[in-house]
Amino acid sequence: MCAAFVVLARPLAARGHRGWAVASRCVPVGVLAGFAGSAASVLAFTAGAGLGLCWLAAVTARLAADPAMPPTRRARAS
Repeated sequence: MCAAFVVLARPLAARGHRGWAVASRCVPVGVLAGFAGSAASVLAFTAGAGLGLCWLAAVTARLAADPAMPPTRRARAS
């Protein structure tokens, strides 16, 4: 999930959603910190997982509202 957020940052930035792109790069840090802190408390794990799932829902809703994809470069066939 964290890798998907980092990958989604680039198309979000290309669409002009720079704030969403920055957050997509920052949220994985919080998710991983929650998982790392899970040894100390279950609350840390729950917070990390909740943060990731909430961000996933928010990004999905945002992309569903703006379905136009920017043109992509395709590799030319030899």
